[in-house]
Amino acid sequence: MNIDVGSLAKTMIDDVRAAAGDRWTALRAFAEPELRKLAQTLEDVRQLHADGDITADRAFELVQMQRNVALNVLCSIEGLGVLTARAALDAAARAAGAIVNRLVGFKLI
Repeated sequence: MNIDVGSLAKTMIDDVRAAAGDRWTALRAFAEPELRKLAQTLEDVRQLHADGDITADRAFELVQMQRNVALNVLCSIEGLGVLTARAALDAAARAAGAIVNRLVGFKLI
């Protein structure tokens, strides 16, 4: 079963918006594209794993790399601390994890 990338991105964006509170205005322009990329990466990695092209460990590593890229982008926003950026990304991971981990059958995010 494929991941609905648009729906997953929306779920992550909604959860980050809620977690960020009044900081969402500063985050939005950077967070939305990064969360869409993360959602697409999750689907791409899921497909690679389903096709047998990569192991579960490699899939996890690829997703962690994309999470780190997103974290670095969010940390580059002036006035936004590392803790806020990490909290925003963790909110997205929690939102995606319930859906994605069930679909792939292991902890991917």
